[in-house]
Amino acid sequence: EQVSSKLILELMPQTRQLAAIVFTDIVGYTALMQENEHGAMEKISRFRYVIETYVPKHNGKIIQYYGDGCLLLFNSTADAVQLAEVLQEHFRNDPVVPVRIGIHLGDVLLKEDNVFGDGVNVSSRIQSLGQANSVLFSSDVQDKIKNNPDFKSVSLGFFDFKNVHKPLEVFALANKGLALPEKKKMTGKLKSKPNKKKKLLLILSLLLISVAAFFISQKFLKKSPAGAEKKSIAVLPFINRSSDKNQEYFSDGLSEELLNLLAKIADLKVIGRTSSFYFKGKTEDIKTIGEKLDVAYILEGSVQKEGPRIRVTAQLIRVSDGIQLWSKQYDREMESVFKLQDEIAQAVVQELKLKLLKGPGTVSVNIEAYNLILQGNYFYDKLDKDNVAKAVDFYNQALAIDSTDARAWGQLAHAISRQAWQNYIDQNTGYEKARQAALKAISLDSNEAIGQKELAAVKLYHDFDWRGAEKTYETALSLEPENPDILYGIGGGLYFATGRWEEAIRDMKKCIELDPLKPLNHLNLGNILTYAHRIDEANTYFKKALELNPQFQRAHMYLGRNYLLSGKSALALKEMQQENLEVFRIFGLALTYHALGRSQEANDALQDFTDRFQNDWNYLLAELHAFRGEKDKAFMWLEAAYSKKDSWLIFLKGDPLLKNLEGDPRHAAFLKKMNLPVN
Repeated sequence: EQVSSKLILELMPQTRQLAAIVFTDIVGYTALMQENEHGAMEKISRFRYVIETYVPKHNGKIIQYYGDGCLLLFNSTADAVQLAEVLQEHFRNDPVVPVRIGIHLGDVLLKEDNVFGDGVNVSSRIQSLGQANSVLFSSDVQDKIKNNPDFKSVSLGFFDFKNVHKPLEVFALANKGLALPEKKKMTGKLKSKPNKKKKLLLILSLLLISVAAFFISQKFLKKSPAGAEKKSIAVLPFINRSSDKNQEYFSDGLSEELLNLLAKIADLKVIGRTSSFYFKGKTEDIKTIGEKLDVAYILEGSVQKEGPRIRVTAQLIRVSDGIQLWSKQYDREMESVFKLQDEIAQAVVQELKLKLLKGPGTVSVNIEAYNLILQGNYFYDKLDKDNVAKAVDFYNQALAIDSTDARAWGQLAHAISRQAWQNYIDQNTGYEKARQAALKAISLDSNEAIGQKELAAVKLYHDFDWRGAEKTYETALSLEPENPDILYGIGGGLYFATGRWEEAIRDMKKCIELDPLKPLNHLNLGNILTYAHRIDEANTYFKKALELNPQFQRAHMYLGRNYLLSGKSALALKEMQQENLEVFRIFGLALTYHALGRSQEANDALQDFTDRFQNDWNYLLAELHAFRGEKDKAFMWLEAAYSKKDSWLIFLKGDPLLKNLEGDPRHAAFLKKMNLPVN
């Protein structure tokens, strides 16, 4: 990594300077997010407010936010230490934000607001030793401030950090109000210290590995690593360098535009948006990201948008060795943003020696409408009721400016379909609006896949027109054969609904290959595997969804349902209680209390669900009554769902919660009415 970083820096115009490097982060933020997401978001908001308020006042510069932390730079060591004390003073006030701070003085290399150098690494390592309300720093910082009467410090001893050549002495700021870390809790990013037995075992293990590696290399010498020969790429979210932090939608949008353009290139595997954007704000290095996504190349960069002008920096990096294959800075007027996207895509494919399909550079699009579409996309990705409604509003604003924009119509159809599926709006009204928007998109540009995909979704989820949906999905796939969202629709939607589970599993596994860190993909594959009677395998995918997002809706409920199917009711109850979305939590508890024989609680939960959700969730009510063996009521709610064209009826074929209805003539008759195979 050090060699590749050196090569990268040699290729870049750079400025070297001595600087005080400050790392800050919130202690225990990940655990807090799992316990209280709202509280965690309040803390991160306050954290950033305090940083942005006081750093400029102390002559510092905010280089980068990364999740729950921040990297700062100062020309003056005294300014850096004083700022750290001021920050901790404010973080101690209600609401308390438990922050730790690490400072080091060293040489850094500056390149367009990016910072490189060993000093950054050392500062990060020092910070990792800290605890809430502490400020730690290196001996280099101590040498600069030791004669300053405003600062009191104590030595905490020498520490042997990972990737640092020699042990470093670390000091703590001991001014009033600050915490001094407990030595035994200062674990941080330190080198491990194996005992003599462990050292001997390590040496023997390495010897065995070396011998094994020799024989394996002889057998497979001519074979390259799995990802080495793949033409595969991930587009990381470009960093927003604009003075207006609200321009983040534009930097995200540009990244997504590049991803979509590259996805149209033959023989190039492009990782889906959700998985690429999973690393937004995180600190993983390129090699780690590449390995997690199983790609050979990474495209990353930054965007600075000021008024009608934009500055975009992009670089293509080879994952295997970290070498920067190509880098360029573009200064453009907003009107040429589409030509700019084309230029970047061309540069990428030239480096990868691929054939570039015709890009969108000549497309005439209203820039104001384009901006509104990007803002709509930004809010849609949050998926909750209010933000999806904001997205719909932005798409409508874009269409008010340019009603001939096919993509705006397609995105509008997509957002309204989401509202209908989640019962945010009336399903019949919503799907009909989505149909009209999708048809408009197709009429304006039949080569734009999103219109075909959304029309197929309406045919599937609202019309139950299985053949029509399949034909339309196939049209969409012919336009974008490796679009994970289209694969999800045809495999995770159509094949799933019609009981073609092996085909559904195949397409969902391909979908996960293209978008491996999207929780919904794992959730849906887990559900399909459940219907295919592969419950243990299904549970691994539900757990993966929860690993990616501990609060992902339906994941706890589906895992709990599978525990019920396996006779593990106590485990099921634990999962149902953790379900994030209220409708599915109450649904899951009603199932589990019944399985546990807790009749009064089961009846209360069922009544609560019926009172609150009977207008929107008819299919779930049918599942509840069927699981309880109340067949007449189950069929009554199935008929109610059918009369309302409840889109959740796509889960009918093979539903394990409807097992008690199988064998009843009404069940076969209902399948026929849905044009689904009986067997």
